[in-house]
Amino acid sequence: MDTVSISILCVCALFVMMAIGAPVFVSLGVSSIVGILLLQGFDALSAVPGVMYDRMASFTLVAVPLFILMGEIIFVSGLGGDIYRAIRISLYRIRGSLAVASVFACAVFGAMCGVSIAGAATIGKFAIPEMLKAGYDKRIATGVIASAGSLALLIPPSVGLILYGLVAGESVGYLFIAGVIPGIIIALMMMIYLLILGWFKPHLMPSVTLDELEVQGQENPWIVTIPALLLVFAVLGSIYFGIATPSESAAIGCLGALAIAAYKRMLSFENIAKIIEDTTRTTGMILAILSSALVFGYLLTRLRVPQELVGWIVEQGFHQYSVLVAIFILLIVMGMFMDVISVILIATPLLLPIIKTFNYDPIWFGIVMAICCEMAVITPPVGLNLFVIQGISPGNTSLMTVAEGAFPFFLILVAAVVLFTVFPGLVLWLPFG
Repeated sequence: MDTVSISILCVCALFVMMAIGAPVFVSLGVSSIVGILLLQGFDALSAVPGVMYDRMASFTLVAVPLFILMGEIIFVSGLGGDIYRAIRISLYRIRGSLAVASVFACAVFGAMCGVSIAGAATIGKFAIPEMLKAGYDKRIATGVIASAGSLALLIPPSVGLILYGLVAGESVGYLFIAGVIPGIIIALMMMIYLLILGWFKPHLMPSVTLDELEVQGQENPWIVTIPALLLVFAVLGSIYFGIATPSESAAIGCLGALAIAAYKRMLSFENIAKIIEDTTRTTGMILAILSSALVFGYLLTRLRVPQELVGWIVEQGFHQYSVLVAIFILLIVMGMFMDVISVILIATPLLLPIIKTFNYDPIWFGIVMAICCEMAVITPPVGLNLFVIQGISPGNTSLMTVAEGAFPFFLILVAAVVLFTVFPGLVLWLPFG
């Protein structure tokens, strides 16, 4: 069988297995093994353990379970509520203050957590009931949390950026630093949209008073956020100033999160068991997908799929922007049916050679890919943040209600991709400027 037929067969097998409900790592593994058998026979299977070990033994990968552990500790410590409370009180005079505070809180929480679902769930538990109580339109209350929670995919320490750096062979530290300015810009774009919406359609986001927030006479709300801000500075500052590698900063973050949780007396046996269980489950899922994706990438390389695809694109004479648009659409569509980790691990070895052919920086592409993944988590039918927000929202909130509320933020993310494509210096200035 020729390489083209094997390539088509393996890709079709991959998507058919995922369509019938097989786990992603099983779909990747089975399709890879079948392709290797058809291409080189049984003897070639001896290379599979070596392919897995070569990348899985990387010290950089240690950051993944550590940042997940840090996020789980922060989740049970109640820091998300402290952050949201401080911001909402400080901004109460602004129309749409609760929604703006939600974006701000999700951005700060994302800088501590790195997992999109955790950010959306943590801030959403506090913010959505308060917005609904204040008379906010349900679409606004749910859509803003689902969308702002996705900022954790971009704002360091992002688990997605770690995995991209591992597969692409790029510096995770540079990726983290490159994600700072785009993360801030997108958060500001979301806040500006909410302020404009609150100005022109005040009935969707009524203003609130301190009496309604039930906070008069209480201490300065920012005092309780000092540990969170110190934790963010310790994790990101240690990377930015070259004091620690991303893996070492993850360990620093875990120790800091444990200290905060202990100080807040949240380290009960029940919470510790939940932290360990959730961390183990999430890490196991990610590493299983990663190991299978590495074998799939090895198969694609042996089949010369990336090289042939690049050659075909060059021969057709497609304009570079046309190719970029097609890549962005492909990433969004993949994200509509797959989880973010799977999209990054499957798409990176296939698309990165194309990006390099047109002389785009791989660090830039990693950030733009993360933004496309942000779109994916708020896009039906498998937008994970939509399901999370629907699950924690009070009453009979439908998935369509959450999706409708998230749609304007989807357009904001599209605008952000265009902005960073036209002005790539916004991404690359901080790490290389």
